[in-house]
Amino acid sequence: MRTAKISELKAKLSAHIAYVKNGEEVLILDRNTPVARLVPAAAAEDEDARMRRLIAKGILTPAKDPQNRAGFKPVPAGNHPISQEVMDQFWEEERADRC
Repeated sequence: MRTAKISELKAKLSAHIAYVKNGEEVLILDRNTPVARLVPAAAAEDEDARMRRLIAKGILTPAKDPQNRAGFKPVPAGNHPISQEVMDQFWEEERADRC
């Protein structure tokens, strides 16, 4: 692992980034005290691999009908008015609880 003081890192950032691109780590020092570490970024996993990993961990449940053969159409979120019939029933229940 390479080490670099902050002033050296500022002066030669491109060179240190090149080391990191080649798989090395660079420990950043502030007055000889380690404060940070530059490490290579992890490779981005593809969407399928991510889905399989989340399913295996039990975080995600796969869709039962991924092609949506049932023709489900989601209702867009928004401000939808409530019918008068529903409001009347709501108010009846509210008033019944008060008695």
